[in-house]
Amino acid sequence: MSPRIAPVLFGLGLVLAPVSGAAQDADPVGQLVEGYVACLLGEGDPDIVDALFADSGWTSGPGEDGLISFAPGSGEASFAYMADDGSFCHVESMVVDSATASEVLATTLQSAGQTGIEYEKDDMGCTLLRLADGRGITITSGGNDPNCGSDTDSGVRFATE
Repeated sequence: MSPRIAPVLFGLGLVLAPVSGAAQDADPVGQLVEGYVACLLGEGDPDIVDALFADSGWTSGPGEDGLISFAPGSGEASFAYMADDGSFCHVESMVVDSATASEVLATTLQSAGQTGIEYEKDDMGCTLLRLADGRGITITSGGNDPNCGSDTDSGVRFATE
């Protein structure tokens, strides 16, 4: 495991049930944590993001239209993709609702030592968290035409603005 990812995952140990790495790998909430950590710590660098996902057992491959796709080692309920120019990194769950994803994100950011977060709304009126370094994180539903929330799925986009 990467030295950059270990402290964050350790800090989340109180939130996530203690399970083996393989068991957490199949857990959609654990997969969200892994995805959020990779996108957050990768800071828009595709090589670093790819390495962080790989450290968590995810595989990567070319996506469509200038995207890099990421899939967890187990299960099909979560996935991620990133623009190959590093402008954004997106983590999506087909089974974790937006409110739960927001709670997982808040815990992940706290465990990563993120402070000074400002809450805003994006152009669609969806929740946007602005990190101290200027990066934005938007919480939406999943799917190709996301809205500001869903009771069945979620999408979280890390932008390197």
